[in-house]
Amino acid sequence: MDRPDADIMLVSRRFVGDRERQRAAVESVMAHWSKLPLPVEFLSLSCFESIDGEHVMTISQWSDESVFDEFSKDHPPLPIPGVETQADAGRLRPQVFHRYRSHISQGAEEAVCVVTPVFDVDGPERQRQAVDALLDGPLGEPFPGLKAMHFHLSTDGVHVLNYAEWTSTDAHRAFLESEPADQAFAALQGLGGVRGLGGKAYVLHHRLTGPSPEAF
Repeated sequence: MDRPDADIMLVSRRFVGDRERQRAAVESVMAHWSKLPLPVEFLSLSCFESIDGEHVMTISQWSDESVFDEFSKDHPPLPIPGVETQADAGRLRPQVFHRYRSHISQGAEEAVCVVTPVFDVDGPERQRQAVDALLDGPLGEPFPGLKAMHFHLSTDGVHVLNYAEWTSTDAHRAFLESEPADQAFAALQGLGGVRGLGGKAYVLHHRLTGPSPEAF
């Protein structure tokens, strides 16, 4: 999530209700994207299942936002069969983010899940201040099981998303009960204009990578 050639990250979180529909949804999403004529500016699409079985999240990366805008006019998001209808199409457009800062820890253990807490903030200045308060403060130190944090700012100036990579869900639960978590909460409360919206734990189902530039 910190690749330097990614201009934007597009995030879509969709409620599906249960594990059976969750698996059908991710299969539908990946089948749809696998058939699209993807431009060279498309870098990747990652499709995730929430651990509680209720949501599907897709994250795509593009090297040029204007190319995505044109692409999305011809290829809008499709409703998930059995979950959404064509009437839902207007709300299915993903939210656009730019990466602001990352913090990556050393260690050989692999991340097995991601947690994506989102914050509602009062404007672009508060977006940056919130991330800086966390990474220059309580979240700037290593924590067992936390492999990386990638903070993204929504282009509309009202949200911050933390793409946090964990080696286990137990490690994440331990963090939520720790002093650094309390300090992070206090740091954001001290800023004002920042409201936590929560975040779910996800596991990666499949990743689709973009075409090689040489193919063009």
